[in-house]
Amino acid sequence: MTKIEQIPAELRWNIATRAATAMPFAYHRAVMERYGEGFEESIVAIWREAGKGQGALARGFAMPLKNAADVAEAYSTISTLLLGPELQGEVKVAKDRDCADIVVTSCPMCSRASEMGMDPRACCADCRAYGESAVESLNPSYGIAHRSGICVGDAECRMRIEPKA
Repeated sequence: MTKIEQIPAELRWNIATRAATAMPFAYHRAVMERYGEGFEESIVAIWREAGKGQGALARGFAMPLKNAADVAEAYSTISTLLLGPELQGEVKVAKDRDCADIVVTSCPMCSRASEMGMDPRACCADCRAYGESAVESLNPSYGIAHRSGICVGDAECRMRIEPKA
């Protein structure tokens, strides 16, 4: 019999996060089949709460959170930790001002939505709620602006972290 220690850590992480990213869609489907429309805001609220946990994790790992580059790096790292290695992209820091872009080229939430026969647009509001509360928890002086999204058919997701006006 195969023991957990015999399964490579990277594979365990991949399997665990695939299951975790499928759960919101499974719950969504179950609620829709049982009760119909009208519960979308409840799912958005769950993702908003999930985002709030980023600040505690960042501080627990002693991540710097002083400027847009710090916030973007922390957001990207913790999101990958929670959503898994399928989340791919990079952080691009502006040279002339306090802002940074997060460019995502592979999104596990869009992948799970498609695999489960759902429209990837179903995760847009969830992602936005997660991102807004995550950035707020990392540094309340910064905000996030969603500029493009894989979930709406764009080739990549592009989010900008910058000081709130």
